[in-house]
Amino acid sequence: MDCENCGKAPAKVHMTEIVNANEKIVRHLCQECAEKLGYAVKQHHSISELLAGLTQGLLSSRHEDVPDVKCPSCGLTFAQFQTTGRFGCAQDYEAFGELIRPRIERFHDATQHVGKVPGGNGSGLARAGRLRALRAQLSDAVEHEAYERAAGIRDEIRSIEEPGRD
Repeated sequence: MDCENCGKAPAKVHMTEIVNANEKIVRHLCQECAEKLGYAVKQHHSISELLAGLTQGLLSSRHEDVPDVKCPSCGLTFAQFQTTGRFGCAQDYEAFGELIRPRIERFHDATQHVGKVPGGNGSGLARAGRLRALRAQLSDAVEHEAYERAAGIRDEIRSIEEPGRD
């Protein structure tokens, strides 16, 4: 698809503007036209740049010195991680967890992966997620004394937990 502004370059920026509840405007622009029209275009960053950015400002915003935390497995210090944005081993997530968790949570709105499952169908995770959501709904229904709704949710939980029991 070509840029709808210049008609020459391929459209690489796709903007959707919501005008009101019933109308939206979709624009397909090349990088140059998007910049000329004043659209802020996000640049792609590597994961190491992202992690370095997550840790930058974490300590300076608290006006603290860099903590003397070191991974017991690979020996990487938090200061080294903060400089490079790269972990030395898988145990660094645990070693620096309390220092990076608030930033990761703020960035992703969670600290647990809830996306696609590589190499699998993810049905077990989907089932567990559905059960978790139903249990929260059940708790809410009981709290608000909506017992008929709670009974329906309870039955749905049972049917998922014990598939042959109907």
